[in-house]
Amino acid sequence: MNRKILFLIPVAILLLALSACGEKAEEAKSMDQLQQELGIPVRVQKVKKTDFQQSLRYNATLGGISESTAQAMLADVITKVHYKVGDMVEKDDVVVEFPTNSPSAQYEQARTAYQSLQATRERMRRLYEEGAISLQDFENVDTQLKVAKANLEASEQMIKVRAPISGIITNIMVTESERSFPGQDLFTVASPDGYKATIMVPESDINSIRPNSRVTAEWNGISISGKISMIARAMDPATKAFRVEATFPGYKKDLNYGVTAEISILIKEQRGVFLAQRHQIIRENGDAYLWLAVDDTAKKVPIKTGLSDQLNYVITEGLSEGDLMIIEGLKSVKEDAKIRIIED
Repeated sequence: MNRKILFLIPVAILLLALSACGEKAEEAKSMDQLQQELGIPVRVQKVKKTDFQQSLRYNATLGGISESTAQAMLADVITKVHYKVGDMVEKDDVVVEFPTNSPSAQYEQARTAYQSLQATRERMRRLYEEGAISLQDFENVDTQLKVAKANLEASEQMIKVRAPISGIITNIMVTESERSFPGQDLFTVASPDGYKATIMVPESDINSIRPNSRVTAEWNGISISGKISMIARAMDPATKAFRVEATFPGYKKDLNYGVTAEISILIKEQRGVFLAQRHQIIRENGDAYLWLAVDDTAKKVPIKTGLSDQLNYVITEGLSEGDLMIIEGLKSVKEDAKIRIIED
């Protein structure tokens, strides 16, 4: 009795498995029948003419159209930083100061010499007017005073570092009590006239870029427009790329200098063309096709493509305005298959 039971168990399992497969087959068959009756669900897009732009994209830092960086001329401790990043300054405003007794600057000696010669010149002027000294004697003292003034100004430039241009302080590289060294960058001032981006363009792209080409810079949702202002005629040997500059007029409070923006350079433009996205185009044996919805059936039509930005392609042949291009459900459609258009 036990042997019969043991024999019947696997037979029952096999029958159950065959029954389940049969049910799945019936379900699959029902789905095929359903699609035949109602049509394969697809989404379509009405073909219409639009404009196409082909651009080259890079990342670059946005600086000022006109900017200048001041450098230290002393090896000494910084005593005062008068401004912070984002402050507006006028040309010759003192931004960073060093101690007046710095040995390298010899500021106190230069000031003392200048003040002494000022007093001497005043005495010599009175004597000259009284006829007590010659014009030559007076001019000699006057010349010495001018030299002393130049020495004082040179010494003052060392200890009082001024803004080289009027604009916005975009960077301060030092802090108070920090010791500097000659040639060290102290701060940068950018003119608020606009922005400039320096782009290193590879050899493969440089021939596509023209002077005055339209350029867009985008950062953190903020977009500005400008143009190509300079294209280098020789490759930079260090980067193996060509230096290209783009300028963007105007200033935006929320767009900081020094940020890294996405730069788009427009190189080609076509108006009134048909477009299709790359994933919508079928390629077979070197030919290209699109699926169209024609009288509730799917039709595969041959096309020819033109310009591309690697996402969108210009369709030069095969489409007409008003055609219904299938954009979703592409993997399920077949030639002359019945389709059902799903509305959004």
